[in-house]
Amino acid sequence: MSSDNHPVTAYPFLSKGGGHNSSISRSIGKPSSVHEHSETAALCQLKAALAIIPDHLKSELVHAQRVAPDLVDDEHLSKFLHAENFNCELAAKRVVDYWTQRHKVFGEDYILPLTAAGAIKKHVQSIKIGWLTLMPQKDNHGRAILFCNPISRRNSQSSVTSDDLVRLWWYLLHIAMEDEVALKNGFIIISNARNTSLNNFDPKTTAAICTSGDRIFPIRWRQTHCCHSNPVFPLVAGMVKAVLSRNQRDTFILHNGQPYAVLQSLSANGIPKECLPSELGGLVTVSPEIFIRERMAIEGVEDGGFKSEESNIQCSMSVENEEPKVEAVPQPSKQNKRKSPATKKKKQIPTKQASAHPGRHGDPRMNAAVQAKLENPDLPLLDALATGGFVFKDINKPGVKSSEAKDAAGVTVYQRRNQLLRRLRKERQRSS
Repeated sequence: MSSDNHPVTAYPFLSKGGGHNSSISRSIGKPSSVHEHSETAALCQLKAALAIIPDHLKSELVHAQRVAPDLVDDEHLSKFLHAENFNCELAAKRVVDYWTQRHKVFGEDYILPLTAAGAIKKHVQSIKIGWLTLMPQKDNHGRAILFCNPISRRNSQSSVTSDDLVRLWWYLLHIAMEDEVALKNGFIIISNARNTSLNNFDPKTTAAICTSGDRIFPIRWRQTHCCHSNPVFPLVAGMVKAVLSRNQRDTFILHNGQPYAVLQSLSANGIPKECLPSELGGLVTVSPEIFIRERMAIEGVEDGGFKSEESNIQCSMSVENEEPKVEAVPQPSKQNKRKSPATKKKKQIPTKQASAHPGRHGDPRMNAAVQAKLENPDLPLLDALATGGFVFKDINKPGVKSSEAKDAAGVTVYQRRNQLLRRLRKERQRSS
């Protein structure tokens, strides 16, 4: 329920010296002036800073470096450098805190990749309830958008726990970090408190998310937008404030009033309706089940028998009335052609599997890339992919970052490298 007696937009926790303009300015990433050779030097300094930390204070990181070195490579460490503006001491602390917390959240699975086939494999159902979703579009400031819909958990019959939701939070943030623009500009959270009650408030999950979000990840939490929160918010404001950092408190914004007024208030903060879910009057329809399938396709894993109630839907997030188009996530081909009796008896040809599921085990290009890397461990991942036959025609195009270049199937270099790394880990585990 909303009240017209309150202002549409409010900053309930704003400290002295904060304000709307300062919160917006803090939410926009600044371009780095660090050159490539300087970043290489900074990486060496970061590794030196990590080396002097006693092993008993970084045991989770040390174990990950030993068992899953690909997860703690230079690209991973570089993200923490950028997050701390190349302050190596702060970056080292953030790296250690990150791996310590990752172990607490995932237990022994913390050394697995954060994918639907890795550390998230046992918790895929937590995505299905729609409690937390990564929106397909960034806002006008280039920030990733996480949409929280607490009422969906009450409506769900799932036995998803608070711990499952925290793991989901980790998973979605890591997907957001795959986008280099979002990694630089950060993310925002938009919460829909409409029709919620005190029973929908989960102190454990809230505390776990708030205390980790701005302190350990290499992507910055820029703003929180709580919509239609009256009259529940005053009852939980004290607890929420207690777990927020000062920056989180200064950038916590309430939006109350009529739906059109809330939409206008969000738009004034750089979040137009084209980026917002239909639950808030936006143009984006969210389907968590198909989101799972799309992620499995991108990550190059089988769906493990996951059953979708919306199997006829082709995209998990689509814009209504064909207004500003949401870019679809590349999916495997779903064509179902009728086969003659003779064709049905024939064994499926591996090359057709590769066409339907790019990057999976049946893809001869990925098999060749894996073999090339195993034969020559010093071979760069991109060279191994090229050896296998992957072609990224825009990789040298001006203005296109190498990690964002796509192959003919629409899969980026970043995603192909991750697929190759997963295959290499499996091969090493199989041979050990």
